[in-house]
Amino acid sequence: MPHRSTPFGSVTRRNLLLGAGGALGLGLAAACTGGAGASAAARRAARRRTARQRVAQRSDPRPNVLWVITDDATRRSLPTMPYVMDQLVGQGVNFTNGYAAVPWCGPARASMLTGMYLHNHHCDTNTTLPAFVHKGLDQDTVATRMADAGYVNGYFGKYLNGHARHPEYVAPGWHRWVALVDAESQFNVDGKVSEIDTHVELADRYSVNHCKEFVLDQAHTPWFAVFAPSAPHDPYHPSAEHAHDFDDVSWHPPAFNEKDMSDKAAFLRSHSPQDQHKMRRIWEGKLEELRDVDDELRDLMGLLADTGQLDNTVIMMVSDNGYLLGEHRLFQKKQPYEESTGIPFVVRGPGFAAGTSPKALVSQVDLMPTTLAAAGLDPDAHRALDGRSMLENLRSGDWSNWRRRLLSEDPKAGWAQLREGDLAYIDYYSHHATELYDLSRDPYEMRALPASGPGRDATERARAQRRLDALRRAGGLKLRALET
Repeated sequence: MPHRSTPFGSVTRRNLLLGAGGALGLGLAAACTGGAGASAAARRAARRRTARQRVAQRSDPRPNVLWVITDDATRRSLPTMPYVMDQLVGQGVNFTNGYAAVPWCGPARASMLTGMYLHNHHCDTNTTLPAFVHKGLDQDTVATRMADAGYVNGYFGKYLNGHARHPEYVAPGWHRWVALVDAESQFNVDGKVSEIDTHVELADRYSVNHCKEFVLDQAHTPWFAVFAPSAPHDPYHPSAEHAHDFDDVSWHPPAFNEKDMSDKAAFLRSHSPQDQHKMRRIWEGKLEELRDVDDELRDLMGLLADTGQLDNTVIMMVSDNGYLLGEHRLFQKKQPYEESTGIPFVVRGPGFAAGTSPKALVSQVDLMPTTLAAAGLDPDAHRALDGRSMLENLRSGDWSNWRRRLLSEDPKAGWAQLREGDLAYIDYYSHHATELYDLSRDPYEMRALPASGPGRDATERARAQRRLDALRRAGGLKLRALET
């Protein structure tokens, strides 16, 4: 059904609670069962017992769904998170070819929420929330569709960039809303904005604690939640516990300050080398903040296990984009290289082919259709999505019928990338330049294949250009047909 838009600045507490208010009341009652003099630990234990009882009595067998969206994390950082490696990678499906639809914070999150590429949702500014709402995109998202299907939804952490422009806004479809308004300490909790003391509780810990309360309170019904920590985005403020975990970490990846840039587009060749000490310090900060995220996920998943919910929860962990730290002399994101477009992408769920690492090409736009399919919905009802559901492939472990080629793009910067087999083709159409790499022989993209001349390389380049041109102008079913 259509969702009524809520004007910026109005009272934004949602009336889509679907029984969540009663659930919250039961949760509060459970917190008091130990009596006024009971210890905090006893009250927590009582709440968990109540949650387990409610899970056992639950009549709707559909799985819960949890998204974890980190901010500026890289594939390379994933192995430094011990709990994630053990319980998500070890017990789930770790995609070695996970990609951002667009490697840019706000537009990437818009793609995840809508299942659309940027060239279809047109949110091409990092101050994304005002544009997202103005275009009416918030009226048909993964949240609105899951709410219509009877799920109770909660958002915890960073939403879309630009939230500070309209700090009281609450997006349609979310029954619990604990959204970070700025990068440090301001939160919108169900439409009311307040400051937290980050000396007492870091912002991401505040978010995950509210997420834990939510999964306790909603144990009786299927829920969909997003935990979106601001880590490991700069400025880097890890907890005291992890502030020195990576003091001695080194940073010198193979493509760092690439010496010979003659294979790159002409406009990149004049870039100066990056400062290695600065890049190393940033890498250290990222890894230390990700240890905090690792702890937060340990606590959240531990709660799910303790309340009997983990075995019926689909968990999908991604980043909004990758991050360049001097590779090819580039810094940050928004670039069409593996370090920027490639992201950690791990999925765990009931009946999934655990402990596998398929080479299937997957994208952020696949999160929404997979979530809808897990809820028993047709992902293409109302609007055909650019992404595709991974659900059946995750269960079977067979990816032979999956997409063969994949798009990443940044139309505002004027480039698009095609991944197919071992090939990565980059079209800098705003600069009239192209690059073609064979990742099987050149995984760090340091030796682009010749741009002209006879032979296989010229044929591959021409074929890739035709396919990329078609993909970046298509949407929905047409786009997905072009991928196979």
